[in-house]
Amino acid sequence: MTRPAKALILGVFTGILGILVSCFPFIIDLEEAAGLDWLFTLRGPITPPDDVVIVSIDKASADALNLPTEPGKWPRSYHAELLGKLTEAGAAVIALDIHFKEQRDPESDAALAQAIEAAGRVVLFEYTKKDITRLYDKSGHYSGELITQRLLPPVEPIASAPLALAPFPLPVFPVKVSRFWAFTPGTGNLPTEPVVVLQLYTAAQYPDLIALIRQENPFTRLPAVRTAAGLFEKHAVRESIQTLRQLFTSSPSLAKDVTTALNSEKWHDDNPEQQAMLRALVKLYSKGESRYLNFYGPPQTITTIPFVQILRPEMDFTGVRQTVDLLGKAVFVGYSERLQPEQLDEFYTVYSQNNGLHLSGVEIAATAFANLLKDNPVRPLPLPAQFLLLAGWGLLLGCCVRLLPVLPAVTVSMCLAALYLVVSQLMFNQYAIWLPLLVPLLLQGPFALFLAIIWHYLEIRQERESIRTAFGLYLPASVVDELANDLAKGKSESQLVYGTCLSTDADKYTTLSEGMDPATLAELMNAYYETLFAPVRQYGGIISDVVGDAMLALWTSSTPESELRRKAIFAALAINEIVKQPEVGNIPHHLPTRIGLHTGRVLLGSIGAVDHFEYRAVGDIVNTSTRIQSMNTYLGTRVLLTKQVLEGMDEFFTRDIGSFILAGKTQPLVIHELLGHRDADIGSAVIEQQLLFTEGLTTFRQGNWARAEKIFTQHHAVNQNDCVSRYYVNLCRHHRQPDKDWNGAIRLDTK
Repeated sequence: MTRPAKALILGVFTGILGILVSCFPFIIDLEEAAGLDWLFTLRGPITPPDDVVIVSIDKASADALNLPTEPGKWPRSYHAELLGKLTEAGAAVIALDIHFKEQRDPESDAALAQAIEAAGRVVLFEYTKKDITRLYDKSGHYSGELITQRLLPPVEPIASAPLALAPFPLPVFPVKVSRFWAFTPGTGNLPTEPVVVLQLYTAAQYPDLIALIRQENPFTRLPAVRTAAGLFEKHAVRESIQTLRQLFTSSPSLAKDVTTALNSEKWHDDNPEQQAMLRALVKLYSKGESRYLNFYGPPQTITTIPFVQILRPEMDFTGVRQTVDLLGKAVFVGYSERLQPEQLDEFYTVYSQNNGLHLSGVEIAATAFANLLKDNPVRPLPLPAQFLLLAGWGLLLGCCVRLLPVLPAVTVSMCLAALYLVVSQLMFNQYAIWLPLLVPLLLQGPFALFLAIIWHYLEIRQERESIRTAFGLYLPASVVDELANDLAKGKSESQLVYGTCLSTDADKYTTLSEGMDPATLAELMNAYYETLFAPVRQYGGIISDVVGDAMLALWTSSTPESELRRKAIFAALAINEIVKQPEVGNIPHHLPTRIGLHTGRVLLGSIGAVDHFEYRAVGDIVNTSTRIQSMNTYLGTRVLLTKQVLEGMDEFFTRDIGSFILAGKTQPLVIHELLGHRDADIGSAVIEQQLLFTEGLTTFRQGNWARAEKIFTQHHAVNQNDCVSRYYVNLCRHHRQPDKDWNGAIRLDTK
């Protein structure tokens, strides 16, 4: 399987995993609890709209007015007075986020009811109570629970005074509040407090909304109230909202049609603010029951005025007074978080502070109203889009980390994660669009990277075993381990190392192959190579190549070690002794072998293309060792090696046979014939004749070929089997004198 195919598989698998995991309920909850918080934290506070103001029933006001810190014990006459002040200031809508659940002094209750009616634009909070009924079967065994919700309105006459009653159910601590109900499914799909306030606040646009609906669907059932003034009649607004909600949910295409009409030329030049409000209303009625809260910041980010400042504007109890124009504003009145722990209207949110200060219910209600008005609640991706994102992200991650090596893959995955986070934050900051964070960044990313590393490790392990299997028959165990370890360390590419090359070639191979059937020839060559491989393995060499009757062995290291050259020489001596035997293995054939050695830098690794690779050595020393080996043919020698191989060693008995410039080369090489180890019994006569040969070679290099001929002739007369001295005799007789540019090196024209 190709690497791109593996990358594609990993990418698809990572994408599918992300989709499946994102469907788990606890992952959804965790994404909401941690991922969304992360986006809010990175974004920080933003400026809320100036359409909404909060009047806080707080401890500072209680102290200034000498009232109890528990707001439920405040005289209701103060609330009545507050409503009068707010009405005088021109508040468009007043939402009392207070549950008047107990009767007090009848006069104060009646005064508050009259103040509510006099204000005329008041929405009163209605408490939602959850009832749990345990169910049992006929045998008396527990079979489950029945959960119902019921509304607990304020006490009379207060409950009958406002334009509308509206609930606003929220979970209590420690459940984190991230969204709100626009319509409560458990209580007959009633509109909640922010929705009722919004519809009253946008009453001026209500007739246009009705006209648009009638234009797009003339036969639909419209609300009984169709004017702005009609919404401010008691109970009219809630009934109108419920009718519109049913209308849009039962006709899904209506919202699209109305929106298209708003974008038409007729509305093009109209008031943009009016158009924005109408679009907000259309989305309110056509979208789901709940919305995610787009918090503006920590407590009191929304403009907040203390209760006492409205009631007693002449009092300066804080030292810092703020002037707020309430004309045309939606005002929410409710308990401040600073009354804690005396009141329980507190909720755990993303902006809950370390000191235990949470967000009050009234500020959450005001936030929900502002989100609906400006149509900027937090928008999670629709499920199909989310699945597509996770699939695409998984595919990208999987392909990148699988196609790249481990370290670059880690770097790229971290860069991609950072890029994803930046894009997510930009989408959240600019458009309040919520992209999932936990699954892509904390699951898919690490998973793809971990699986890619494991996969890479398994491949390396498999390749190591392949190396051990492939080379175990030809290389020493230590060499095989080194190759396998290099691969595991990411060194599978070709390496430039120091090496000593030993090249061999068998005499009489061509003649033997002509007169021998292939099976016998194969048996002979297998036995022959077995005899050659043994010394190479014994002295730690690598069998790099075998072609026909030729073999190339290597001793490699990262540094030019003399010990490797010494081992190569010992292997050459051992091979030379073995091939002198009259038979190869059990086959009665003698295969004299020519050997050449050279040392230097060599490229070692997998060489090839497409689907065929071989592990071998490449470089000048490989070719040179082969050329030196072939010199044995016309010099009559068996083992030749360069001066570089002998450098730093004097334990071997050799003779310098001259300097040669090989065909295609420019630099001369000093060639020695390997005669044996100095511990061997060479004999004084041999040494004496060696001195005579050295004298002749020195004279030859000096350019006095006439005298060199005499010396070599004298040497050959004593050593009839020495073909080297005969080579020099013939050379001197043929040329007589060297060329004018003679530098002591013989230039060879043939390889």
